[in-house]
Amino acid sequence: MRIFIKWIVIVALLAVYVVALAAVLHPHVSPEYRAFYISRISTDYDPSRYDATPEQGMTFNHPGVPTWVLATQGFSVRDDWGRWTDEGLGSNAGLTFNQSFDGELCLDVTARAVPWMVGQMVPVTMGGQEQLLQVSNGGPTEYRLQFAHLAGATELDFMMPKHLPAIIERVPDSADARRLGMNISTLKLIPGQCSAPRK
Repeated sequence: MRIFIKWIVIVALLAVYVVALAAVLHPHVSPEYRAFYISRISTDYDPSRYDATPEQGMTFNHPGVPTWVLATQGFSVRDDWGRWTDEGLGSNAGLTFNQSFDGELCLDVTARAVPWMVGQMVPVTMGGQEQLLQVSNGGPTEYRLQFAHLAGATELDFMMPKHLPAIIERVPDSADARRLGMNISTLKLIPGQCSAPRK
């Protein structure tokens, strides 16, 4: 009888260990928690929210995110001008929305880039569609990309080039080890057709 009880205790303890190991290897957490604490592709966790419509847009140097943005990924912390894409946080930088977008939509982005990005084509994806953003210069530039026939689009991604050099590799007197691409200042989602960017 004692041997039987011992085996029951051993099996129970093994079950506890197996459950604990499974919880460690496959934790049941929100995508936002996973992105911030586990995969470390986001610098935002439970950010504050401010009122703004998609047409009014997101101002990247503003604390928090607008109410229509659920999560961010691939963006470094805020600076005075906006937020940089950072390959150290993943090769893609983007937003997840808490609402879906349908039909025609104009993506209006104001951004600047590191000098070695000038001339490169950056694929931008939304709702299974891809448009190309050509980096025209390193200074602040307004880009407009047209998306058509969107159906339930809830994510927007900037597919940055892989293996971008660290700033310290190109600017020897810098201590910045981040692998930056583009610094986004504002992003707007405007229904309908794009008009020509402002000069």
